[in-house]
Amino acid sequence: MKKSWFTETEVFLLHEIVGRLDRIARTRVLEARGISYPEFLVAMAVRELTEPNHGDVGELLDMSKSLVSQRVASLVAKGMMVQNPDKENRRQMRLELTPSGRKLLEQVYRELAEQASQLFDVLGTGRTRFRQALQLLREALAEEEAVGR
Repeated sequence: MKKSWFTETEVFLLHEIVGRLDRIARTRVLEARGISYPEFLVAMAVRELTEPNHGDVGELLDMSKSLVSQRVASLVAKGMMVQNPDKENRRQMRLELTPSGRKLLEQVYRELAEQASQLFDVLGTGRTRFRQALQLLREALAEEEAVGR
């Protein structure tokens, strides 16, 4: 039997903490601004990628092209994103955030950071060690994912 990374209690605690952070982000920040979590993910992906198309976003988010298209249509309708025909392949659309879309994302990031900062203040002086532990965990998970490829 392969040794588990975490005890059952640790797995449950991590799952619960991530779930609660996610719910707080959705209800207090995203829904208050009229954007769904899936729309937020698509907008973040477009912000992070250089002139992405629907397929690029879908690949990054592990989301089907049809789901990406639905989210993009909603973001376009809200004035947060535009679709521009690809210069080399006119059938393909390149995605770009509008200035108001970029501004909204910046507001969301700022508010999420403020809320997270307040939540993590409960760690007191242990906060720095906690952040270091999270970074180590992220690196270990990235290495584990690379082994599986």
